[in-house]
Amino acid sequence: MSESLPFQPDAAVSAREGELRAFLLRFIGLTLLSGVTIGMNKVLATLLGLHLHVSNFQLAAISSAETLAMALGTIPAGYILSRGNPKHLYAGVSLSLALAFCVLPWLPGWQWVALLMFLVGLCISLRIVAMSTVFLVRLPELGQGKAGWYKGTLILGMQFLGPLCGNYLIAQLGLKAGFLISALMFAILAVLGWQVLPDNTAPRKQAGNSTLPGAASLRELLRLPIVRVTYLFEILASFTASSVGVFSILLAIRVLHWPAHHSVWLMAVQGLSCVLVLLFLGRFVLASRYREQLYGGAHLAIMAALLILGLWPSSIAYLGASVLLGLGLGVNNLVNTDNIARAPVDKARVSAHLTLFGMVGGTAGALAAGRLADLTGLRNVFLIWLFPWLAAWLVFHGSRWLRRSPPAAIPSLAPTAESAP
Repeated sequence: MSESLPFQPDAAVSAREGELRAFLLRFIGLTLLSGVTIGMNKVLATLLGLHLHVSNFQLAAISSAETLAMALGTIPAGYILSRGNPKHLYAGVSLSLALAFCVLPWLPGWQWVALLMFLVGLCISLRIVAMSTVFLVRLPELGQGKAGWYKGTLILGMQFLGPLCGNYLIAQLGLKAGFLISALMFAILAVLGWQVLPDNTAPRKQAGNSTLPGAASLRELLRLPIVRVTYLFEILASFTASSVGVFSILLAIRVLHWPAHHSVWLMAVQGLSCVLVLLFLGRFVLASRYREQLYGGAHLAIMAALLILGLWPSSIAYLGASVLLGLGLGVNNLVNTDNIARAPVDKARVSAHLTLFGMVGGTAGALAAGRLADLTGLRNVFLIWLFPWLAAWLVFHGSRWLRRSPPAAIPSLAPTAESAP
């Protein structure tokens, strides 16, 4: 269609830009505070488990119960959100979480803590779906340059500011007071969400946009080499990140003999490194003619971090490993996200798959790491995790480098583009 759009006065354009800028600032602020609360609660739950004198596997069960519930609740949350009001849902769920965290520190055993953390995960899945859906609906207006801001800000809160806040609260006020402050933050989030989120998530219609969404079913998606690679490395990344996230505090306390209030720094350094990549290095990585080499190098950095965590138990080595892991995971996510954005696929369907796979991978990683830590020792877990990474690297990077393929941004998106020998 060639119908021209009506002319908009400068004042209307400026008002529109001001509205978008105000929405983005409010939304990112809500995302940051939400991430801080989630990250703080990870530390609180871990230290509550240690307070209850749990085993490695029981600690992993407490940590993974929330992630498992988030995975199970993601698809139902989408249906609920499509029929409800995101503002009401977000506020109601946040108030429910405030009540749950008032109860958690008084529970008598680790089984009850794991059960309540499972219910917490179901509530958080609704919050995540509500916020991510609202952001994706507004992203075409905000511009693709802002695509990494939501996840980068969320990780900044979850893996850096949140753990530090949780650690400080426990050191200064005690474990139970930390949970009560977390409950208060959920109540504040309910009020902020009511002000920031819209009444519905219906996308705005774009005239003349009749493009097909592309491959949608899982079978069609898995025929695309770019989708197979992305799914594999996202699962491996979530598997590894959850394992290190759960046990980095234990590494610092039991292996490095750090004080409990310093142990959170391994997690914080990893999170900050990942955030710096997501927020500031996107253009450098994605526009580089050596993009594929950077992608493969990021996976080598992750393997190097696992090797260091398993073999060299020193403060300097572990901090360096945390930096390497954060950088590798950040570049991995940048390239995977951009590859999917440019692939001929149904973006909503792939996004749902990645969210689900990431949560399932995170749950499996934490549980498997906990079991293996009890059987083989904590440090040996990271050496075991090297094998799937090495196998994936040899299949998807080693063969390409041996063929000396040119460093194109995305060499193939079609199902048969890489099928030729």
